[in-house]
Amino acid sequence: MDLLNLLNKVKIQTLSFEKHPVAKLDDEIKIHYLNGLSLIMIADENIKDEEKEYLSILINSFGLSDELLDSFIEFAKNPDEKAILEMMKAFMNKEIKYNFMIDAMMIANKDGEYHENEKAVIDNYFEMFKITEDEKKDLIKIFEMFHKQDGNGLFLYFKKTNNRYMDEKLFEYLFKYYNIDFTYELIEYGKEVFDFELFKATFPTDDEDMEIMVKPVNNEQFVEFLNSDYLKNKVVIKKGKIYTILDEDILFDTEKSAIIYQNKKFIVDEDKKQNKATGMNIRMINRFIKFLEEKYNKKYELPKFKERYLYMNDFKYPMYNEFYYSIFENGYYYTYDRCNKSSNDIWFYTPSMIMAPICSDESTHDNYLSDKVGFRLVKVDEGSN
Repeated sequence: MDLLNLLNKVKIQTLSFEKHPVAKLDDEIKIHYLNGLSLIMIADENIKDEEKEYLSILINSFGLSDELLDSFIEFAKNPDEKAILEMMKAFMNKEIKYNFMIDAMMIANKDGEYHENEKAVIDNYFEMFKITEDEKKDLIKIFEMFHKQDGNGLFLYFKKTNNRYMDEKLFEYLFKYYNIDFTYELIEYGKEVFDFELFKATFPTDDEDMEIMVKPVNNEQFVEFLNSDYLKNKVVIKKGKIYTILDEDILFDTEKSAIIYQNKKFIVDEDKKQNKATGMNIRMINRFIKFLEEKYNKKYELPKFKERYLYMNDFKYPMYNEFYYSIFENGYYYTYDRCNKSSNDIWFYTPSMIMAPICSDESTHDNYLSDKVGFRLVKVDEGSN
């Protein structure tokens, strides 16, 4: 054995996946696990060094002898039907089947080529372990993010989607191996930013029991939404402006906001997180509402007013420069700006007042963007249509 081969063998022996869930199981399960993965290596009829290295790291992680590698390769070349059946039964109702599928995809892609035979074997495993289509999609998504070492995407996926299948602790070994600092992000973002404070409105509205947000949606909340939309490839960003994938209408402009796009994610300075979010239009607000509905199964909408006046003192945080919906004016969106006027109890307004030169920053246009106008939402009663 030459020096480079010797050093490489020693290097592999020092590597391990710390806290791999299989490491705490009995040796029989470990053997089944490694036998199953070895079949991925042989699928394209050409076992690569990179694939053997990944299997060796797993062997070390499970506390087994590195000399067993040859036996797993021999099993791959001459698989035993009974052993495969036992493996299937052993994994069927255990969470480690999720780890197995991720490790299988890791091995299949180790040489930079995902061979069609490897994919066929992996698809068979998905079926053997009775993994649902939703679970399969999630596992592929998780694998792709680990493969790209996309720590931000992984964090948002596990902590922001209320995933009902898998917990990030199952994959702690991969976070450690790829040096993805998940713990730091959990400390930083552990609080629930969408815990809105609401109060019961007493001004004339379409719903006498309307509960409305005390304050407008802030930058911290809007950043979470933007990153979710962006990482799910629902929008694109060009020169600081956000567009949908399907059209060229601008939804959000960072130049009209304290939020910036940096290192493939949206961020806001700590001292501006609680400030009112601006720079979006009605179409983007509707996307935000849909995001909340999908994430929390709660319904929200813009405030609706059925009279020509607003009781500004009814708001704990005055409703200046915000989008709302006027039922009286045939269902238009408006923004309200007191401009240079003083703050009295009641403000009478008409569309002409809102559109007057003194309030020239306001508009009813769906694509209107402003560095002053934000929004707050109304919680829709669960029993309403």
